[in-house]
Amino acid sequence: VKTKFLTMILAVLFCACSSEETDIYIDQQAKNSALNTILGGDIRAHIEILADDDMQGREAGTEGYQRAVNYVIDQYKAIGLKPISDSNTYLQPINFFETRLIPESAEMSLEKNDQSLKLIFRDDFIQSGSFGDIEERINAPLIFVGYGIVAPEYGHDDYENLDVKGKILVMLSGAPPSFGTDQRAFYSSRGGKAAVAASRGATGIIRVRTPIDQKRFNWERYLPGIGSPGMRWIQQDGQPFEGHPELIGSALLSESGAKKLFDFSNINLEEIFLTREQGITGSFDMNINAKLARRSLQREISSSNVIGLFTGSDPDLRDEYVIYTAHLDHIGVRPTGSGDDIHNGAYDNAAGIGIILDIAQAVGSMPIKPRRSIIFAAVTAEEKGLQGSSYFAKNPPVAVNNILANVNIDMPYLGFPVNDVVAFGAEHSSLYDAVLAATAELGMELTPDPLPHEVRFVRSDQFSFVKAGIPAIGFKAGSQSLDDNYDGDHMLDDFLKNHYHKASDDLSLSFSHEGAERFARAGFLTGLYIANDEQRPQWNENDFFGEKFAP
Repeated sequence: VKTKFLTMILAVLFCACSSEETDIYIDQQAKNSALNTILGGDIRAHIEILADDDMQGREAGTEGYQRAVNYVIDQYKAIGLKPISDSNTYLQPINFFETRLIPESAEMSLEKNDQSLKLIFRDDFIQSGSFGDIEERINAPLIFVGYGIVAPEYGHDDYENLDVKGKILVMLSGAPPSFGTDQRAFYSSRGGKAAVAASRGATGIIRVRTPIDQKRFNWERYLPGIGSPGMRWIQQDGQPFEGHPELIGSALLSESGAKKLFDFSNINLEEIFLTREQGITGSFDMNINAKLARRSLQREISSSNVIGLFTGSDPDLRDEYVIYTAHLDHIGVRPTGSGDDIHNGAYDNAAGIGIILDIAQAVGSMPIKPRRSIIFAAVTAEEKGLQGSSYFAKNPPVAVNNILANVNIDMPYLGFPVNDVVAFGAEHSSLYDAVLAATAELGMELTPDPLPHEVRFVRSDQFSFVKAGIPAIGFKAGSQSLDDNYDGDHMLDDFLKNHYHKASDDLSLSFSHEGAERFARAGFLTGLYIANDEQRPQWNENDFFGEKFAP
């Protein structure tokens, strides 16, 4: 932690005096004037437009998403943000490979000797579309590989002494409980596990949810997404980025499906769960085969990130950038059985876009801009696996080593007057100081991650920047309320259980103008302090993510 920066910021916040040293960080009058332009009513107005039925749930690549893009562009122009691309456009167009499963084509059965067992689609297993062939069919042996993880720092290798070439791997979700929180977050990634499996020559992955994941999401939460499109951005060689088309035989099992598979192999699944929780490792041949089949509808589509820039005021620092991100997309139109199939995504993430638009207009109101340049990016296809931010980080419009920090705002729940901020990942870098100073000025609390086992730091767009070696935070509204009449913990829990990724995440939900205002102001100050700091943000010494991605 850079205590020099924190000391200077706090001196500015709590002292009437000024000095040459502190003045380079903050112009108090300009800062206060900008803060006063951030209003809950303006944020609500953005949300009302973006979460309107006319936007059709803003699924990436759809007409509804393009309407949202057009709205953001209009706001950028009104605010005074400038295009950053060589073609003088706010758009960063991305070509995507889209695939969706034909549900009636999905098949899975188990075989050993002269016995066979058919599993039932939806009840026992689900599949998604293929990034390989349109029609796929495979019959291959199953090998259980624990969590499917190779973690050298722990001496953990689920593939040790295994030849998995041409085999379908059965693996548990998550990572060993003995791993540290950061390491568990990183190694739990499905994409990371798929990359390891593909590199070893495996031909498929059957995922088994652990009891921890079963408690997080019941099986019914997965079913509405059947047949919805998956997307990967297309690389210059024409291949989908991290599509892993070689993993043909892939499926996710329900509790009943997992029990059927392990019973068929004469293996006690509960004992597998227990021994892995106890840290006992070991992979083995399951002595059965699986047959899987599926057909997919595939096409190429395009969708865009929307990017605007305020150039910094310091000629020595204006070629360095702080980037605010929020994803503009949601999950579109999906059958619910209730008659309301539009998933408006009011909090996920029309609210995040509303916040960064209001932060942008606050920066735009400053007669002298922050010392470093600030980029605002409304990114696409977050709901498809962080695709828009991944493309941005791999194809940045400015030199990637000059992008110093990312502040990502995803699904802030603003149903009550929020009094705290959770900054996922702040503890990994000097960005913690900026968030602490921002919340302190507003009389808000900086709350540690209340649910570290949810590994949220790697589950939103900030992680695309982390993988590029850039310090980043997921900036989130907490659960503390200024008003005792609101039970913030209960309200946030209710939203996550009953409205997240459902059609009911709409404009009828509770909204606090004061909460939105306070949260957005904290986000504005955080970016301002990063942009005006004399020092570049740094990963903390010996930090896991810093060493992994910015050695």
